[in-house]
Amino acid sequence: MRVSRLLAFFSGIVLALVGSMGTASAAPAAADTSVRAAAAAGGYAAPTMVYCQLKVRAGATTSSSALRTLYNRNGSCPGSSGHDSIPCWLANCGGTIQGGSYTCTTGGRSHSTWLPVNHRGTRAWVAIKCGTYVLP
Repeated sequence: MRVSRLLAFFSGIVLALVGSMGTASAAPAAADTSVRAAAAAGGYAAPTMVYCQLKVRAGATTSSSALRTLYNRNGSCPGSSGHDSIPCWLANCGGTIQGGSYTCTTGGRSHSTWLPVNHRGTRAWVAIKCGTYVLP
């Protein structure tokens, strides 16, 4: 029991550190080869330490239905430990599009870059400026 808690704690720290290296401000521009190369093995989208949750939506707009909410429960985010993630639709986490406008926080800067992800075998979308890439 203690070993599993210790392993969960350390894996949460590793995910948090990896997530902080590719935060929303540094994340996916189509020409950002360093991020694409890091995720080439098959990346995941996840919430950052700054934004404790990330919605998975049916379309690339905030009015599209929310299919799932990913949570980051490490560090300053509420809840017990754990960091949710979802696989990218494409193996290199490419395919970002310009969709509907969104903000990550109320009154925050507006963005419109969406990343396709694999939600139960179908393509869905996340507001990637509120998230990050995580290596598997």
